[in-house]
Amino acid sequence: MSNLKLLCSKAQALFLLLLATSLLVSCSRDGRELRVAGPGQGESIAIVTTTVELAANEQQDVAQEIFTVSGTWLDSGAIDPRHTCLGSNISPSLNISNSPANAASLAITLIDLENPEKPLWVVANINPTETLIQEGAVPAEAIVGATTNGTKVTTGYSGPCPTGSEIHEYLLVVYALDQILEFTPDPNSLADSQLLFKAIQTSAFDSTETRFFAQTT
Repeated sequence: MSNLKLLCSKAQALFLLLLATSLLVSCSRDGRELRVAGPGQGESIAIVTTTVELAANEQQDVAQEIFTVSGTWLDSGAIDPRHTCLGSNISPSLNISNSPANAASLAITLIDLENPEKPLWVVANINPTETLIQEGAVPAEAIVGATTNGTKVTTGYSGPCPTGSEIHEYLLVVYALDQILEFTPDPNSLADSQLLFKAIQTSAFDSTETRFFAQTT
């Protein structure tokens, strides 16, 4: 009798297993099919990271503005004849920008690159806060050296005076000095003007320049 009960229990278990299997198969064949994966759908999703760059002024200190000088001409262009011996022989106006903060004074020199040993303009002890040098003038506190074109000695500016028909190039330099020069040149002494020129170059720690040309027409 016990064997009969055991046989019935096994038969019931087998029936339940078959029923469950049948249900699973019917669920997987309910008429719906999985779609074929499209392009890229089978690939893993890439995680994109965005890097935000800091503004330049947050990455480094702002550089000091550039020390510059400009005249009434385009750099390396022709100077107005008014500023030469062919015209009024009057000094040009200059704009000076961003003088070094630690400058004690400024100075100006002008030379003909064909005759650099004879400067045409030598000015020192200009206040570093000066940003505009007026045409035909220099600041009241400045000291000025003598200049010459030919045999005539002039106090102050002596404009370009090229000979022949050749083009002459001129170099105007503004220097930043670490001191105020304690020197008063004789306004009629070319030797004193040369000493002033050398003192300017010796005391300068920074400079800026502009070039122009002139020729006899």
